[in-house]
Amino acid sequence: MSNMPQNHEQSSRARTSNQLIRWLIFLGISAVLALIVFVAVPTLTHRSPLGNGTDATGGSLTVGVTDTPQTLDIRTTDSDSLNRVLIGNVYRTLLDRDKDNKITAGLASAWTTSDDGLTLTFTLRNGIRFANGHTVDASNVVWSLQQAVANKWPGADTKLAALDSVTNPNATTVVISLKHPDATLPRTLAGRLGIVYDSAADIDYAKQTMGSGPYTVKNFEPGKRVVLNATEGSKAKTSTVTFENYASDQALMKATQAGGIDLALPADPASTANLTNDQNFRIATGISETKVVLLYNNDADSIFSDVQARTALRMMVDKTALTKDRSDVAQVLGGPIGPLEPGYEDLTGLIAHNADRGRQLLSYFTSSYVGTLKLVTDETYEPLANQIAQQLQEQGVSVEVSALSANGVQDSISKRNFHLLLTTVGAEGAASFADPNGASHYTNADAQAQYTQAVRATTQQAYEDGLKTYARTVSGTAASDWLYARKTALVASTQLAGYSAQMIDEHLPLANIAKQ
Repeated sequence: MSNMPQNHEQSSRARTSNQLIRWLIFLGISAVLALIVFVAVPTLTHRSPLGNGTDATGGSLTVGVTDTPQTLDIRTTDSDSLNRVLIGNVYRTLLDRDKDNKITAGLASAWTTSDDGLTLTFTLRNGIRFANGHTVDASNVVWSLQQAVANKWPGADTKLAALDSVTNPNATTVVISLKHPDATLPRTLAGRLGIVYDSAADIDYAKQTMGSGPYTVKNFEPGKRVVLNATEGSKAKTSTVTFENYASDQALMKATQAGGIDLALPADPASTANLTNDQNFRIATGISETKVVLLYNNDADSIFSDVQARTALRMMVDKTALTKDRSDVAQVLGGPIGPLEPGYEDLTGLIAHNADRGRQLLSYFTSSYVGTLKLVTDETYEPLANQIAQQLQEQGVSVEVSALSANGVQDSISKRNFHLLLTTVGAEGAASFADPNGASHYTNADAQAQYTQAVRATTQQAYEDGLKTYARTVSGTAASDWLYARKTALVASTQLAGYSAQMIDEHLPLANIAKQ
């Protein structure tokens, strides 16, 4: 009996000790679980566990240009300068393209086309999020395409005309059904109309962005500056990218040489000449999708409604002489398709330079019928227009050059107040010769049928073969004259890596650019 209080006290101490051990074990397990949640959840949501950090390596990059955008609303504005800043950087597209302009995976990791070409099925990547944290799923793709069609965003009426329906059977699958095959659709979905937007975003798209790319817009001053910050979880190698606008290539190159610019993108490759021997910089060149062309007015009351007159002029123009001293020439052309486009082949020999034969063909027309040809161009290409005029005048053809503002050129086109139009066209320029309402008003039933057949091909090879047939018809009938594909050039600090000069006038992926 006398031992009972002592046993009771020992028992009490033992219970207290056990409770303490259990609490310590509980707290230890809780701490481990909290750590797991702290690390795992941000990983699954592509966010930094520290809240406002990023996976970007760090540092800043300043890009100098001469054409920063006036708006951020890429939905309703078709602009190369806007595409260059936003596509692939702030906004991601359903499909993508590489530096050689080949179609690759984008938000969709894979896609298939049915044998009849009427159904395209896309599988989306898992775990991609918009900058606000919302998950990118198939419903966003459906909504974005529906918005483009319903709101008639630029180009949607033609590029998405074949769409019959767009559905999302589950969160990672998109099915596009077509009224007829459209081999151009994958390329469309790798561009502005392929951007996937957050259907729940409530923003002013002219001043703000909400994309799923590696960057988001931090600051925007129209026509002056765009500042991008790497998003949380971004794999971008640079944390901040600033696009700075300069009034001219000369001002841009001066700022670059002074050390204020890491990557300079001049409009004219000749502007890089002064930095060729500067050991602080590297100069890289590439090819643009933009082509310099001499369009003919093919209206019924124009001399160029006659294929013989068109052929004569093609033979009189010596493109080798025109391009030998120009800094912006990447490749001389002989047809409507450029070297970075599907269906390209060298057609320069189809109607070769032969001034004597050209004069002979043109001699069938009376001088009063030929008259004085009005050559319209914008101020940028006035020197080249004068060279063309001189060549033709040496062959006895009277030419008057009118160098106009951009608005003046458009006015001449709408009023059909030109015989010749020296201008630039992008990748879509080839298709214009299948449209009688295109700028040249070229009308050829065979060419139109060939282009339609090419676009409705059910395989890539058939599509490209069809485009080659179409291009030979268009070039062989001298629908116009294609002078050259433009060269692109950049000046980069020797500390930079991860950039490409290909198509930089409208396509500049930033995520892999970093200072070494």
